[in-house]
Amino acid sequence: MKNLQIHNSRFITYSDGIFTVDILGGVDVQQIERMICTLRITYQNYPPLRSTLDLYNDPQTDKLIRTLCDKWQLQLLEVSKSVHSLITQLESYKLERLKYPQQKEPDFEPSEEEKKKAIQFLKHKNLLAELTKKLNTTGILGEDENAVILFLALASYKFSNPFSVICLAKSGIGKSYILQKLSECMPPTAYSFHTKISANALYYFDSHQINGKALFIEDLEWTTQMLQPLATLQTQGRLVNTRATKDKDGMLHSTTFEVVANLCLLACAYSEKNFEEISLPFLCLHLNHTHNQDILVMEYQKRCKAGQIKTEEVKQAQQLLKSTIATLQNVSVINPFATLINLPEEVAYPRKSFLLLLNFIEVVTYFFQYQREQIADTETGEVFVKTHPQDIELAFKLLKNNLFRRADELSTSARGFYNWLSKYLTEAKTNQFTALDLRKAKPIHPRTLNNYLNELKLFGYVQVIGGNKHREGFIYKLTNFGNHTDKQSKIEQSIQATLKAVWNEYNKQEQQEPTEQEPTPEPEPIAEPEPEKEQEEKANEKQKRIRITDNYKHTLKLLLQLEAEQPQRTYEAGDFTKLTGRSYGLEASYLKTLWEKKILDREMIDSQYIYRLAESYEPNKTDPDKIKKAPERISKRNRIDDKEEHTLKLLLELEAKKQGREYQPQDFTELTGRNRITEARHLKTLWEQGKLTREWRNRQYYYKLTMTSSKQVSKTPLADPKTLDT
Repeated sequence: MKNLQIHNSRFITYSDGIFTVDILGGVDVQQIERMICTLRITYQNYPPLRSTLDLYNDPQTDKLIRTLCDKWQLQLLEVSKSVHSLITQLESYKLERLKYPQQKEPDFEPSEEEKKKAIQFLKHKNLLAELTKKLNTTGILGEDENAVILFLALASYKFSNPFSVICLAKSGIGKSYILQKLSECMPPTAYSFHTKISANALYYFDSHQINGKALFIEDLEWTTQMLQPLATLQTQGRLVNTRATKDKDGMLHSTTFEVVANLCLLACAYSEKNFEEISLPFLCLHLNHTHNQDILVMEYQKRCKAGQIKTEEVKQAQQLLKSTIATLQNVSVINPFATLINLPEEVAYPRKSFLLLLNFIEVVTYFFQYQREQIADTETGEVFVKTHPQDIELAFKLLKNNLFRRADELSTSARGFYNWLSKYLTEAKTNQFTALDLRKAKPIHPRTLNNYLNELKLFGYVQVIGGNKHREGFIYKLTNFGNHTDKQSKIEQSIQATLKAVWNEYNKQEQQEPTEQEPTPEPEPIAEPEPEKEQEEKANEKQKRIRITDNYKHTLKLLLQLEAEQPQRTYEAGDFTKLTGRSYGLEASYLKTLWEKKILDREMIDSQYIYRLAESYEPNKTDPDKIKKAPERISKRNRIDDKEEHTLKLLLELEAKKQGREYQPQDFTELTGRNRITEARHLKTLWEQGKLTREWRNRQYYYKLTMTSSKQVSKTPLADPKTLDT
């Protein structure tokens, strides 16, 4: 191949004393029996000749040789030697590529100085805190726990039992950003990065492309067709697909494709569904999408644009993390405390969850291998790294939120909405709400809100207590079923019991009494608040309801006490339910009784009554029992029998104030108390009688009073046989 110059696999140049030939598109090494090429042949200063042919086809080759001789008046023997030399050298190149398909890139090897720094980093007393600082330096902010879990999973790609993680979040949260930043902390030959992979593409991977590497997928299809092959590859280490294929003669044959890989998967997906029923062998992480996280990310973006981020520090942190991963040795891990580890009973799908927990404990021990005790098997001589109780404690701490998530029957988005709803109703001092109230307090799409409410209603977290679907909407009320703290406290107690048993066993093995010396766990980057005993005692106490016999007087007594603390304040029924223990409806009826006795004033605000103490009421001089209800306050809707005649009467009054104005049904609903459909029907009747004109605009009718006399446009009779002309 002395005359062959290979620029890349898609562009090859052949040059001798006669011709210069460019092979455009390269040579297909998969087709052994053919050599179809596109040639651009140049001779001296003449225009080039371009041709596509099969160089293994003699008639096509002979035709090319004669064409070159006739075109440039060359000798047949010289042209034939040049063309056949080209074919021979291309054939040698093709066979060499078939024998050695790809030259394997050299593995990343840190220098001696970098390796020494990496070992010193792995032996650091506060390794996890230092790791969090380095990850923050690279640009991963606000996701300390999730970033540590993802990095530990990446570091296990050389481990015999690698760990896989899938990040779940909505669009725009930063899933792909985290994956890109983590990939920059990996050795170049240690991962395979893909934007998207189809389900069938998994069966046709070359094993060397993903075996012993970390597989990054930015956009994973969250479907069973995609997840099941990945789950099989993770648990069994191989994928076998047999399908029918045709040979060159058109005959069908069974062909088996096999992919063998020790997989470490890190992927991102957008999902609102739970696929726990198919028992995924991956840890599903839900990224942080709170408002505080948004502020933190935006502040970092400002610093980047202002040039306040030092790129040298970022590169140094990335290089240190690369060296750290490359320095880890593929050692075996043994967990002598595995028999003492128990999963909380509240966690769903315990088999897969427990296996994930045990595997993650091994990954933590693998990462802390330079700080853990090593033991050797006396029979085989194999060296093991022994798990420390700190590894188990750290694994529980990092996976605690995931265990809570698996014990929750609600989806992640619905649980976040329920937590916000509980906080909102507590601040509003009420237990009832409508969909319109929630949309006023928080910008949310109506369909998304409807899905949340349907899910909460399905699991009994809210219930419908009134309202109408086609008017103002349903009125909802929170139930006591949504208290998630009891389940969390049980999980917390189970975890603490497991850790206590592990520490006791460790102290026995070390021949140390637990009371004399208690090992201190390694400090973590995030300190989670421990449950307060006082809150648990208050939550567990069952308060007995005290029967109150003085009815509305007790409500008035409490109201006067609140008024003394804060004069001229407003009141609603929810303010007294917590104080009296009575129901919301009962307190509302007592407030209404006080309003009818003119002790309180009220007004309608946001679809509910708000009460204030009347200025004319003197508590020291007036006895509430001697005050009679004000009958004039009990207003009933007056029935209007004259139908469209009354609407016309009101219309003429409005016309006298402003001539030539337009009218719609809602202009009369407040005046008559009738609904919009009834007023629309009356306006249509007046239009059919010729009293009004109308125009269709913006998907609704606009009516005007007819200024001149017109004929009746239909046979619709008048409501009153008398003429309505004035």
